[in-house]
Amino acid sequence: METTIMKKILLILTVLFSGILLNSCNQNLLDVEQHGALLPDTYYKNASDEQANQLIAAVYSQVYTGFFWNGFLNNMSDDGIGTGGTYSNVNVNSQTHTGNGYFTSLFRVNYLCNMIIAQLPSDTDIKKQVIGEAYFWRAWAYSYLIRMWGTPPLVDHVLALSELTPANGSPEQLWNYVISSLNEAVKFLPEKSALGQQRAIGGRLTKHSAYALLGKVQLVKGDYAGAIASLETVINSGKYKLINDYRNLYHVPADFCDEYMFEWNMDDNDQANFANEGDNRAVNLTWRTENVTVPGGLTAQGYGSADFNKNFYNFMVARGEKGKPRYLGTIWDYEDIQQRFIDLGLASNSADAIDKFWNSVSLMADCQGYFRAKMLPWASDLYNYDVVQVIHTKANWPGMRYAEVLLNYAEACKQSGTKSAEGLAALNLVRQRAGLNTLTSYTLQDLKDEKRAELAYESERFLDLVRWGDASTALANRGFNVYNFYGYTQGTTTYNVTQTPVQDAKGFQTGRDELFPFPYNERLLNTNLAQNPGWGN
Repeated sequence: METTIMKKILLILTVLFSGILLNSCNQNLLDVEQHGALLPDTYYKNASDEQANQLIAAVYSQVYTGFFWNGFLNNMSDDGIGTGGTYSNVNVNSQTHTGNGYFTSLFRVNYLCNMIIAQLPSDTDIKKQVIGEAYFWRAWAYSYLIRMWGTPPLVDHVLALSELTPANGSPEQLWNYVISSLNEAVKFLPEKSALGQQRAIGGRLTKHSAYALLGKVQLVKGDYAGAIASLETVINSGKYKLINDYRNLYHVPADFCDEYMFEWNMDDNDQANFANEGDNRAVNLTWRTENVTVPGGLTAQGYGSADFNKNFYNFMVARGEKGKPRYLGTIWDYEDIQQRFIDLGLASNSADAIDKFWNSVSLMADCQGYFRAKMLPWASDLYNYDVVQVIHTKANWPGMRYAEVLLNYAEACKQSGTKSAEGLAALNLVRQRAGLNTLTSYTLQDLKDEKRAELAYESERFLDLVRWGDASTALANRGFNVYNFYGYTQGTTTYNVTQTPVQDAKGFQTGRDELFPFPYNERLLNTNLAQNPGWGN
């Protein structure tokens, strides 16, 4: 019967958020009680603790499956290698924009959370936690909707049939919705008792997870005093800290560490797993192995690009990061890959490593000779590694790291012109872990550069460039060329890279690309939704 109920919930989601069903559905049909099944409101109101956990697990799963825009947002920034379509601004409009699917996914998250908040009674500790998590996740969803679309409709409750075509929300209303939701989450969510308690709570949200997101939201909104207060609550709690080795992030050794503010538990156990069964991260986040043989210790299957460009590599080298922990946990050049083969005992020298690296195809597509090491799944992270068809990962996926809390705090201090010493101390904690010297003072540019290095490929760079007003300059030439890497030019150690211009590439368009277009299909169904500037229909 529970399966029937969940199918009915998914039916409602489909009706509310896809295709022409949005306006043509008949609410009465949804309210017909099927034989042997309960209506959703009855199910929620009478849910057991176990059923309440299943309801919030569906939210975690929706967030996780919809959140694999790491590659998309990275390639929207100045650090990515992606070309064509949205990245090069070639024939991009409200019908073809890559962000369209995320718009729908984020509203699904909000809907599921509103169902929980409206219907689930807070009569047990577990249900209170689930309600707190629902408040958090709807705030999380809207924090992205606002940053990417500016004025999405405000949907703060489960809509009636007469309310299915809401107009754009105002920024003030929207941010208030996010902030008030997080303040509610703080009231309901449990608190870690001490360091080392992440595993005991399964990596799920805590009170300080909500404070961390609240501080981030306040920073983005420009409420620096509020951001400082919220982030200090996390920092002063003493319940979170950076792990020692940056290279372990996104791998099994970092699971349930005190740096993860919350995470998706990849335990191979249906009761514990708040992610998605059959997770194909091990495929999505590896390099293109039709072109190269991935060095041992990494997954041997994938179709992703190399991901980082020469611009980002040069940035890291200029900072003095080459060969240091954060560099090695983020990006490798061609020589680093050769050394990886040697270190793993798979090659005796560089020539042997090169011979083993290249596959039958002689190029690495979308590459300038620099490869993302960050998030690249290791063989030791995987279940059933020898059975290629069922590869999925054991490594938990963090939703937010304490390093970002520290950097957001340092930025709030700098932007506000207050607490310079405290902001500097937070910034230096991040630099020290990276293997860099501490600073005696810092500028806003120092902070921007630190965020770029620390949070690379974590979906923040593009959104930060827009927020800081730096996008028009940093992204002016994004996506103008396609690069292919062929190893060394014969007889030299010079990288052999071809560069092919992308026809009609435009780069970042000031006055338009600061916001994504509202999807064409959404506006076709909802004539009250006004399009963002510069996007036409």
